[in-house]
Amino acid sequence: MTADGLLSPAVASGFVFGLGLIFSLGPQNLTLIRAGLTRSHPFAVASTGYVSEIALVTMGIGGFGTLLTHHPTLSGILQAVCAGFLAWSGARTLHKISRTSRTQVVTAHCKSRFQAIGSMLVVTWLNPLVWLEAMFLVGVLSFSYGSEEQAGFGAGFLAASAIKFYGWSLAGVSLSRCFDHPIYRKRMDAIAGVVLILAALVLAANIMV
Repeated sequence: MTADGLLSPAVASGFVFGLGLIFSLGPQNLTLIRAGLTRSHPFAVASTGYVSEIALVTMGIGGFGTLLTHHPTLSGILQAVCAGFLAWSGARTLHKISRTSRTQVVTAHCKSRFQAIGSMLVVTWLNPLVWLEAMFLVGVLSFSYGSEEQAGFGAGFLAASAIKFYGWSLAGVSLSRCFDHPIYRKRMDAIAGVVLILAALVLAANIMV
């Protein structure tokens, strides 16, 4: 891509759109933060998520995202599954906390590389929200720029995604000492569980409108 291409409106729009998703607190970002907090191979986890993001964006620009626009029923089903997944993730997180008493503390162990990468693969490829953002929305928005600049929109989005994946992992690592006591991780899980359930409710409300 030439220097002029890097400054094109398509690249800039893709980058800005990607930046807007950095602070969305979903299962994927939470997995990145936890990997950093527990020192569970954060770089490998971030790289796994980023490579998956490249694959999903490529699929979206390749036409899958546009296909969903012509099949609103399929799009609605995907959003409903997404809401269900978020609600399940939130309930599972809160249930894990409720199984421990107020005086009992659960020690967070560092996961093996295989377990850490597996967790990221699950919250990426089995999370409809990621498909909705990285494939459907990128595919639809890039389509408005025409075939010649679709790749530029995707490149801009992926540049912002790199900041998201590696930035959240590094943030987790930098905060790991502040969260040394397991009770703080327990409180973070409580916040995460509530946020995930609220996100599911908001998405479900949008489907019903």
